Amino acid sequence: MSEGNNGGLVFDQQFIYAQLDVDSFADAINKMSQKLIKQNYVVSEFPEKVIAREKDFPTGLSLSNMNISIPHTEASYVHKTVVSVATLKNKINVHSMIDPKQEIQSSMLFLISVNDPKGQITILKQLMKLFQKENLLDTILHLEDAGAIAQELNNAVEN
Repeated sequence: MSEGNNGGLVFDQQFIYAQLDVDSFADAINKMSQKLIKQNYVVSEFPEKVIAREKDFPTGLSLSNMNISIPHTEASYVHKTVVSVATLKNKINVHSMIDPKQEIQSSMLFLISVNDPKGQITILKQLMKLFQKENLLDTILHLEDAGAIAQELNNAVEN
């Protein structure tokens, strides 16, 4: 995802990971961050900052049909705004944003990288609208192609 001309979300398949094979939250963040670092979207410290922030401010979210996570960190570690998406081959443990002591199993991550602190709220609002579309999340969870996931997400943003 990057911001489109109208400020809306645009999901870019190069930052989408279908059925990502990871064994922990940290593993997922490290794998999802490599391309962001390589293409200068974020600084090299970005993954460690996301992982550290998660300990203090968990981002696990229980939806009616699955659990997801929306990790992020401060804008100072981001050069270009983008949201990376990973559907996970195996669920990983994350802590709930509602009850940080509670662990939940996440099926999907939306890694938010925002270079403007004010822009983070706009992106979160747009993502929350997507998260209310249960059929959409269930569909993309089972897709095995990043391009197909990007297409589903972009179609949902437009509608």
